Amino acid sequence: MKRRGREKKEGLNEVDVFVGQRLRELRMLAGLSQSDVAAALGLTFQQLQKYERGFNRVSSSRLFKLGQFFRVPVSVFFEGLENRQQAGEGGEMPAAGGGEEQENTLQSREALMLARYFQSIRDPQIRAAIRELAERCAEQQANGASASGAAPAPKRGRGRRAEQGGHA
Repeated sequence: MKRRGREKKEGLNEVDVFVGQRLRELRMLAGLSQSDVAAALGLTFQQLQKYERGFNRVSSSRLFKLGQFFRVPVSVFFEGLENRQQAGEGGEMPAAGGGEEQENTLQSREALMLARYFQSIRDPQIRAAIRELAERCAEQQANGASASGAAPAPKRGRGRRAEQGGHA
């Protein structure tokens, strides 16, 4: 008897899962639902959902269409894959993701939400202030400074903004 689909005990291919995650990130960054993207590409939302989860492999022609739809080069779907593989995650992923994978997904979702909100801000002074705040927070975190009693990171670009009369 011919079997259809994939057995549950078989793991998902790491590349398929990675491409699916990138697809989901692009879709969320664009603020579109699975149904929106699926309809534009002539798919069902279930098929797009399977792509995003890595259950179904995205063909090269469909990947090309997705790149055109999101106005990105196809290479965007693979950016960061080599770094992930070099971190020692092997060729196959288990069907259920671990805690670290879930944490990365949540961080990615937060980053996409922030990017979407940031894109909607039209005032260049507000955008500059937000970028500077994010940079300072990241520097403070990287330097291992605690929130209690740590000296603030050196300020960059204050002179130019002060000359222009802007506020942080």
